[in-house]
Amino acid sequence: MSLAWVFAAAAITPVLLHWPPPPASAFRTHLAIDLGYLVAAILCWLIYRAESSRLGSRRAFAVVFLVFLLSSFVNNVHNFYVDRASNYIATIPNEALQEQLQQSVTRLSPTDVPHSYRFLPNAMVFWLQLGGVRFDAARDLYRLLVGLLLFYAIYRFANLYTTSPGAIVAMLLVCAVYPISFEFYIGQLTDPLSHLSFVLAFLFLETGDFAALLTVLLIGSLAKETVLALAGFYALFSRKQERHFAKAVALCLACLVICLAVRLFVLHGALHYGQVSGTAPQHIVENWRDTKWRQLFLITAGAYLPFLVLGWRDTPLILKRLALYLMPVLFLSSLLFGWLSETRNFMPVVFVLAVVAARFLAGPPAKTPA
Repeated sequence: MSLAWVFAAAAITPVLLHWPPPPASAFRTHLAIDLGYLVAAILCWLIYRAESSRLGSRRAFAVVFLVFLLSSFVNNVHNFYVDRASNYIATIPNEALQEQLQQSVTRLSPTDVPHSYRFLPNAMVFWLQLGGVRFDAARDLYRLLVGLLLFYAIYRFANLYTTSPGAIVAMLLVCAVYPISFEFYIGQLTDPLSHLSFVLAFLFLETGDFAALLTVLLIGSLAKETVLALAGFYALFSRKQERHFAKAVALCLACLVICLAVRLFVLHGALHYGQVSGTAPQHIVENWRDTKWRQLFLITAGAYLPFLVLGWRDTPLILKRLALYLMPVLFLSSLLFGWLSETRNFMPVVFVLAVVAARFLAGPPAKTPA
């Protein structure tokens, strides 16, 4: 966990110190792309090594291949339908809006909240820009590497509750829904890292690794603060852990402190409702009346809900609690501080329900978690 803190501190340093990026270079951009794919290959090899000891070489290769294939598929769909489109503002390409937002976030502009609070993903991309890499190439490399980690984390999370083939089914189910969540947004950098932080938090909630959970929530909040809601889940549902009360208080206080500290640092002053997420109270009614969100909500957050009902008796208690906790929390968060039509915000509950569905279809592992 200390490495995670060192990496996060190093990543955000150029943003905090306002380092100016040099002009982009074609040579450095192409070199970064080549090196990025080399890093992706090394990451795949590390996944293969981790899985080959459990599954054997052929099955481990199949897992690695599917992790790469599914993350690449999702990223390519995103690139075509979001990055290269102009569906957010018809007169401006989304990619131009993304680059404008990147510049604003890396300057920690208080006029672009809540994006300026979520500067860790932008800082990671900014490091490549400091090396003279074009924004679009840096963005795509970020999505590639984080996407690989995300799908592998989903596989490992699912493997706690179902068989190895079932964990592959969970990845496929996530991949089927993920592109639907791309509608009605410009492609902010926050979501891949935010989604990864959720899945890692799910893993550590199950394994009971408090230090890892604390690290993921605090660092993950710099990608998107919604992950801090899992501190409440820990406080409510992890009471069997040793010294639970002290840990729950420490976790909730740490989450509250980092959330407020980031906002006060970016705003250089007091915080009011409109600065929480750039919305006003009347936004709630407008958000609810927006007709776009209902169907999208059903085919993202609600897509695998029937499997929870059908497999209720055999579904592990923590998965039921996660699904029933996240559904209202993410919905209310989107209603009050976001847009219900931006259904990428509901992907964390999709991850949980995809595992529930995979367990229903493929059965439990040889040894079911308590």
